[in-house]
Amino acid sequence: MSEAPPVDLSPLDPARDPDRWASIVEQTRTRIDAVFLERERQTDVLTIVAGWARPVLAAAAAVLLLLAATFAARSGTPAPHASGARSLAALSAGYADGHVPTGAELAAALGGRRTRR
Repeated sequence: MSEAPPVDLSPLDPARDPDRWASIVEQTRTRIDAVFLERERQTDVLTIVAGWARPVLAAAAAVLLLLAATFAARSGTPAPHASGARSLAALSAGYADGHVPTGAELAAALGGRRTRR
């Protein structure tokens, strides 16, 4: 089995043409600065915090489910609100996938009642 000849990467060497390389770096920095400046104009604190809602909600549901499972394992009986925790975890997972739960779905998950879809 013969090996393929090595690929010549010397044209990509920045030391070959330092002026060209400096120009590429400067153009890249200029474009990046423009993107960051535009994001800065469009983003306020509330938008940033709202972007954290899905990951934080999913993490909280996972912790709640873990606590309920730990409680059930230690006591030998199901956790008192384990079904509610499972419902909240399912709603959180759905929210992370783009489904926004309704108020009725949240109330049912917190109260243990089923909802109609």
